[in-house]
Amino acid sequence: MIKTLRSHPYWTLFLFTMIIYLMGNQFLAVTDTAESNYALTAKEMVLSGDWISPQIYGRYWYDKPIFYYWELALSFALFGFNEMAARLPAAILGSASVLFTYWFARRTYGEKVGWLSAIILGTSVECWVLSKAVITDSTLFLFMSGAVAFFYLGYTENRKYYYLCYVFAALATLTKGPIGILLPGLGCFLFLIYKKDFREMAHVHLISGLCLFAVIAGAWYGTMCYLHGSDFLLNFIGVHNFLRATVSEHPSHNKWYFYIIIYFAGFAPWSFFIPYSLYRRWKEKKLDLRNARDATQLLLIYAFVVFIFFEFVATKYTTYTFPALFSLSILTGVLYKDISFRIEKTGLALGVLYSVLALTVAPSIMLNHSGKEVGEALAHMDTEGKTIAFLDTYRTSAVFYSGKTIYRAVEGDKIESMEPGTLSWNAKNVMPFIAEEKLVNDPNAILITKDNDRSPFLIAYNEDLDSYRINVSGEYSLWLR
Repeated sequence: MIKTLRSHPYWTLFLFTMIIYLMGNQFLAVTDTAESNYALTAKEMVLSGDWISPQIYGRYWYDKPIFYYWELALSFALFGFNEMAARLPAAILGSASVLFTYWFARRTYGEKVGWLSAIILGTSVECWVLSKAVITDSTLFLFMSGAVAFFYLGYTENRKYYYLCYVFAALATLTKGPIGILLPGLGCFLFLIYKKDFREMAHVHLISGLCLFAVIAGAWYGTMCYLHGSDFLLNFIGVHNFLRATVSEHPSHNKWYFYIIIYFAGFAPWSFFIPYSLYRRWKEKKLDLRNARDATQLLLIYAFVVFIFFEFVATKYTTYTFPALFSLSILTGVLYKDISFRIEKTGLALGVLYSVLALTVAPSIMLNHSGKEVGEALAHMDTEGKTIAFLDTYRTSAVFYSGKTIYRAVEGDKIESMEPGTLSWNAKNVMPFIAEEKLVNDPNAILITKDNDRSPFLIAYNEDLDSYRINVSGEYSLWLR
């Protein structure tokens, strides 16, 4: 059976990955905060007809570039505003990443390594999770991997491939920003330094390649600068790139071992076997980077660049080092090419396990991190003339599911200090605000609270006018008058 499957590798890998990446997606609620921001932005893009300037809550939103929003908006336009459509782009790009990894590893190391590399990548925990998630990372992975791969082919086969390196770097930059060219470019540059091949630097088509890059990436960036000027530059470059790199958004993650944990968890189960295997090879004196293939040297350098770069970036996210799995998957395939049958069996078992988890465990976990039940309850209510507001925890996903305007209720004297407009993390507070004081005497208010909320405001809200409670989930309640 394995021989039959391997005789049609592209179809086998495509069907296998699409099954495990799509399985159960219709039951996985859009979660907060990252997924719901992308989903609501793409939904508003479709409804507004503006496919150039991302917007959320009716306000322009400069958190990420445009490419992933295009993918998501196209999926919504074709299949409607639902979970399956929301998760489809990541699944397609995740599968494409596995196929591309197979193509490149096979071309570079041979068919067996290509096959194993694809299985290892496709069944790693992080690749599975991110290929089902409503975020940019599957798309970014493919484009950054393409930039590195085509640089290598340009270096070893035909320099015309360098142009594809610039094309993929431009697409990566349209997906996540400057790191789309910075990290592949730095990895490739350090590779040439390591090889002491300074002469090749004159043949990478730097001028014409950067012009090609500028045409592709600059078309959207230039348009945004023209349309939105300093507002776009302040928020996209200032907040979401400079501030993210220099001021931690999540200080609790700022541990030196953060990405070590992410490596073992994200590249599981393969990550747990590699240290011992490398130790054995070192003891046997079989590890020699200096005499390794050019591809091995480049992939190692690229992986280290990704990890070290994000180690020095102030804001740490679990997904930031995901692009390094392109290198790790191929090098692991090289490491274990002599035990291919065990890799294949393990990959198949993981595919079954992931499918079971997607149908049983994942739906309840995702629902607990979503405002779907609140949103669906509001969608079926007549809220004409009503003021709807979240008290405490705000759920963007409730806006996505309900299609209603939902305010964030805070004390009136704090609103001005929380609104965006400066070089601060307030740039993420683009939802509409409303003063708690306005809600107390509003007979048309609908207040959304957590079930355990005992805040003084909620007590005053209920005492001032008669209100009744509708429990919509095990976590949230609606208070109506």
